[in-house]
Amino acid sequence: MKQFLFVNLCAFLLIACAQTKFESETDLPPFADIHLHFNWDHEELLSASEAVAILKKHNVVLASVSSVPSHYALKLKEAGGDWIVPLATPYYKAGNRLNWYFDKTLVSKIRSLLETGKYAGIGEVHLTAGIGPRRDNPVFVGLLDLAKEFKLPFLIHTDASDHRYFLPICKKYSTVRFLWAHAGSVLGPEQLEPLMQACPNVWLDIAARDPWHYDHFAHDDYTLIKGWRELIIKYQDRIVTGTDPVWNAQNIYKWYEADQGWFHYSKFHHFHRNWMKKFPEDIEEKLRLTNAQKFFGIKGR
Repeated sequence: MKQFLFVNLCAFLLIACAQTKFESETDLPPFADIHLHFNWDHEELLSASEAVAILKKHNVVLASVSSVPSHYALKLKEAGGDWIVPLATPYYKAGNRLNWYFDKTLVSKIRSLLETGKYAGIGEVHLTAGIGPRRDNPVFVGLLDLAKEFKLPFLIHTDASDHRYFLPICKKYSTVRFLWAHAGSVLGPEQLEPLMQACPNVWLDIAARDPWHYDHFAHDDYTLIKGWRELIIKYQDRIVTGTDPVWNAQNIYKWYEADQGWFHYSKFHHFHRNWMKKFPEDIEEKLRLTNAQKFFGIKGR
């Protein structure tokens, strides 16, 4: 009982501190956050309405969200409005994050979700080289086929040491518009550039390239590490970003705990605003807002 009270007291203090910060926000230029999650273990600590309030405090006018289970993304849209874009995820229930690609009924389940017209894409879908799923896994391939059939974007997360792991996928499905989560996770500009050149249907998602997650992107003064600025300028029309508000993301043994990521939203958000400011105004606006509007075909609120 004491442990339960302590955990809840900590959660209360986090919410109070977060709300104080959000209430002190000044007017900010509009921002599109294209990598959000609102999962069952987020809702243990805050409601969908509270998450929407956090987005509004930071002047987020367009937001893309994937959730576990998928219908939790609809909760965020119901609380906020049509400026929130829900994606259908293969993690349709808590606990199938690591084995979804063995489920022979999953493709039909996702088809049913897409047929409702409530979801504007598929993802986030995780592939880890050497672990799974294989790129020819029939369930994974079935999801790609659905994206092609419904003409919907696909948020893909690959963990591999080389861009050639993703290359055959984006080339084979050349009509599918991919958001490459976290800009290839651990990959640097020298790995991203050849894939961006080979697959014009791929857009980079810079989410979670912050010091608390993947890092290897910017220095303490928000200037970009060598190679990134040149890559972003070259592909400035195909780059978007988001916050990916998850916590304990680098420690898989803490995934069982309620996710406090939304309480860290402010520092994720402002990290991205600060590195973007290093670019000319027209490029900064693309990265911050208009590229996402173009990608989803939605202006936002």
